[in-house]
Amino acid sequence: MLEQMFELFPAAVVSRSPTAPEVAMAHRHDDPLVVTTHAPSPTGGRDGTPRTFVWRGRRHTVCAVLDTWQERRPWWRAVGQGDAPSTAGAHPATERRVWRVEARPPVGPVGVFDLARDDDHWLLLRAHD
Repeated sequence: MLEQMFELFPAAVVSRSPTAPEVAMAHRHDDPLVVTTHAPSPTGGRDGTPRTFVWRGRRHTVCAVLDTWQERRPWWRAVGQGDAPSTAGAHPATERRVWRVEARPPVGPVGVFDLARDDDHWLLLRAHD
């Protein structure tokens, strides 16, 4: 099967000086994560928003949520793999929630990451330079 991937958010040009533009890159990962979230509040705010995540053995603390959106998940990858539905007759959701966050590891600079909640697990979709 031939599969083509298209980036939804093309790399942006970031100019630090008028003579030397620099291209910001996003690296695709699809790595599993362990995420802790903010508990839902009585007013309905901050429900399920990522607070920390562990990626490649390093805990990152979320400093800010830059954006959040729904996107279609690649459900076609699971078709034909013999994955059993999670409940009788049910199929995995075709949409997933994504959070673009600014996060800091214990040592090092702040980074921008796209985290997704996919059914019952979390994924790191992209890490931005």
